[in-house]
Amino acid sequence: MKSANRPPLRSALYLALSFAVTALIGGILLWLPWMHGEKLSFLDALFTSTSAVCVTGLTVVNTATTFTLPGKLVILALIQLGGLGIMTFSTLFFILMGRSVPVIESLSLKESFAPYHGVHLGSLILTIVIYTLGTELVLTLLLIPAFWSSNPGEGLFHALFHAVSAFCNAGFSDLPAGLTSYSRNLYLPTVIALAILAGNTGFPIVFEAVQRLRSRGIRKWSLHTRLTLTTHLILILMGGLLFLIFEKNRAFTGLSLPEKILNAFFLSVSARTAGFNLIDLSRFGEVSLYVLIFLMFVGACPGSTGGGVKTTTFGVLVASVWSRLRGYSRATVFRRTIPQDIVFKALTLVSLYAFTIFLAQFLLILSAPGHTFASSGTEFLARLFETVSALGTVGLSTGITPQLSPWSKVVLIFTMYAGRVGVLSLAVLLTGLSSRPKEFYYPKEEVLLG
Repeated sequence: MKSANRPPLRSALYLALSFAVTALIGGILLWLPWMHGEKLSFLDALFTSTSAVCVTGLTVVNTATTFTLPGKLVILALIQLGGLGIMTFSTLFFILMGRSVPVIESLSLKESFAPYHGVHLGSLILTIVIYTLGTELVLTLLLIPAFWSSNPGEGLFHALFHAVSAFCNAGFSDLPAGLTSYSRNLYLPTVIALAILAGNTGFPIVFEAVQRLRSRGIRKWSLHTRLTLTTHLILILMGGLLFLIFEKNRAFTGLSLPEKILNAFFLSVSARTAGFNLIDLSRFGEVSLYVLIFLMFVGACPGSTGGGVKTTTFGVLVASVWSRLRGYSRATVFRRTIPQDIVFKALTLVSLYAFTIFLAQFLLILSAPGHTFASSGTEFLARLFETVSALGTVGLSTGITPQLSPWSKVVLIFTMYAGRVGVLSLAVLLTGLSSRPKEFYYPKEEVLLG
């Protein structure tokens, strides 16, 4: 079984090291004196770099006022690297140089971005890169009118920065107040929301759409695409309606009905997993924060720039439960049976995510003052929110991030890292789990449930 373990182990090791080294290099660069105008500790520089390369968006300093133009360019480069994936860029380098792509990278990329077999790696990578750069260019042009000012160069940079940050679902803004001054603006939030959806819907769906346009005849969309888009749409509608119901007379007070609707659905889109907000989250009620935690936990679609357990994972588990309730022995959806190993993988992923949240939350509480429950207020919910936001690479915050202790920042750095690399990949790396099932079984014995 050792030979079966090597490919997933080597792939997980490459992925983990590439993100770790990039975050470290980025932290060193941001720590250089000419990269920032204010005093910046190395820990805060590393936190910012990790947040950028993991496309999270959590910040301990104000990006707009702390970093100079070279520093913001470094953050922008880290966002682009993290959004597309370092492995994608290294594979593109091999293709452009006319060299053969290592087998491990080839298999990992095909597994991440193609839900079916027989895909040519070169065509897959070029489609991803062209789609990304083309979309970001169009988004930049669309955002220029929103950021246009007396300084055309400054407006262009704002447009480019937000186009890349939104498409990569990073949540970084180079404006001092972020996007909170645009809660009454209908144009910019709409463009940003479309940019987020363009990035977090997933490259496999884009690639499948391109393949359908190229091929003759009409084929059914793959189960992956149908399940992804269905879950995606349901979550957006559900989140938007719940925010509209719970916050129409609280956080959305003073807004017109169209502005309330736009703010509600913008937040529903952004929570999975971009991290932009038009209204300070400290104004939201606890019920809405729990809805946000759920949306951040589920996250974006597979093979996208976003994080979370992914929409298909959630969809597979819902399909499994619903199938059991209807008497089916296997998970079925859209008149298709989902393989058992996919169901087990979804269960494993959700269990690991839940355990990681519990562990990170526990460590954050350890670093906090030992308040009694009666005097702690909403600190527990705030730290839980921060933990899920970091693991889901979302970047939304209730406002406690800048006040965190150095130990808490270290905990969130590792949490963001785990969220971007993937807890399943880290589990493979740390435990040597095999992607192939062991071909033997022990005798069966019943256990009681419930």
